[in-house]
Amino acid sequence: MRKIKLFPAHHTELRIDVSDEMEKDYQECRRMAQSQGSGKDCNTCSWRSVEIEDTGLCEWPEVMRLMEEGDGKWEVPD
Repeated sequence: MRKIKLFPAHHTELRIDVSDEMEKDYQECRRMAQSQGSGKDCNTCSWRSVEIEDTGLCEWPEVMRLMEEGDGKWEVPD
């Protein structure tokens, strides 16, 4: 399990517990998007219910960067 912390605004912390299944689905989607031009079917993905205002967190640039880098933290620059 991976834990991601986002700091989208000062005094605001968003924590995401990324399960092994979510990690696997994310990597599968990334591979499919790079090789065939489209990602995994979102209806069969474990990230499906992880969204804010109809945008999946897996699509947030900060989350994508952290999933690729693996450091688990992103902070708002001063």
